[in-house]
Amino acid sequence: MILYKISLVKYNMGIIKSFLNVFKSGKREEVEERLRAQKERYDNFLRALTEGDLDARWNAVRSVGDLGEPFIEPLIRGLKDDYWVIRRGSADTLGKIGEPAVEPLIKALTEPKEDIQQETIRALLLIGEPSFDSLVEATKHTHPFIRTGAIQALGSMGNARAMPTITEALKDADSTVRREAAIALGRIGGAQAVGSLIDRFNDSKEQVRIAAMATLCSLGEPAIEPLIRALIDPNEDVQRISASALITIGESTIEPLIKAMGDSHAGIRKGAAEVLGQIGNTKAIPVIIEALNDPDRTVRHEVVKALAAIGVPSIAPLMQVFREGDILVRTGAMEALWMIGQPSTTPLIMVLKDNQSDVRKRAALLLGEIGDAKAVDHLTALLSDENVAVRREAFEALEMIKKKSAV
Repeated sequence: MILYKISLVKYNMGIIKSFLNVFKSGKREEVEERLRAQKERYDNFLRALTEGDLDARWNAVRSVGDLGEPFIEPLIRGLKDDYWVIRRGSADTLGKIGEPAVEPLIKALTEPKEDIQQETIRALLLIGEPSFDSLVEATKHTHPFIRTGAIQALGSMGNARAMPTITEALKDADSTVRREAAIALGRIGGAQAVGSLIDRFNDSKEQVRIAAMATLCSLGEPAIEPLIRALIDPNEDVQRISASALITIGESTIEPLIKAMGDSHAGIRKGAAEVLGQIGNTKAIPVIIEALNDPDRTVRHEVVKALAAIGVPSIAPLMQVFREGDILVRTGAMEALWMIGQPSTTPLIMVLKDNQSDVRKRAALLLGEIGDAKAVDHLTALLSDENVAVRREAFEALEMIKKKSAV
């Protein structure tokens, strides 16, 4: 009832202005009747919006779009209606009313219910460009719900002019605002905000970290190089989430990561190896194999894990360096083959007859560590090898397989 009376006052003021204009024109009687009919029509609409049943409210909501400001407050109230059709219709009509509805709609963003907030934002989006400046200003409002809604609306508009405002909102004191800012940047396609999004990987709230990662993944190629550099961030959370983002982006990261395997910083090489292993693209195998002789031990360790993660496709190139590489590379290859496990058994059995005794010895050792019973007959044959070290290793391997089979 109060909203009805307020709206009626606003309408009556408009009527008075119209009456004065008509009075001056000398057509008083003719237009007076028209104004009375118009006033009655307006009164009926206002009463229906505030006091009517569902059908009356729905008909009124659909009818008042061209009648303007006197109906803004009842329509704002309609956004909170129990019925979705009234909420949706109110948003549509407020969108038609346009700029005069912007400020009341922004104030209505304080409503905590998500369905009401979304219809309010939808009305602002229907108004479009006339609401832009007010929404930018609303991102500085003291109420976090208003800041959140303004960021959501600006992101959905997709206007690149909002980029600086939304990027700044990544630092907002409220974590929900920060999360929505990260999401909004993804909607706009804000490649220039990549650095600010990566900074959010060390946010205190998981919802913000996840939103920042999701947006960077959606940006794709522009985010790849900054994410690779973030693999050496002092904060371990930043390193971990950057690696996860690169893995999620997937195939388009392969070439940049292969290039990063030659970086001067060991941390970049280590991180690149880890990500390449998790992605599992066989195109990366040669460069990872080459890194088995990396001067940094932590890089070599990650390289071994990467080759094991890629699995079966790594076995053939690993067997080649197992036979021909220097001691550092051979040792790394052995560890990777052991981590791959039983799929390595057949290739290792095949080199038990290699003309190099060192190759036969190391193959026997690995077969014992893997513990696949399929190797027993071949190892037994090796007990008569001409080389005493090979015979000893074959015996030890057989004992290990026997123990593992007994468990």
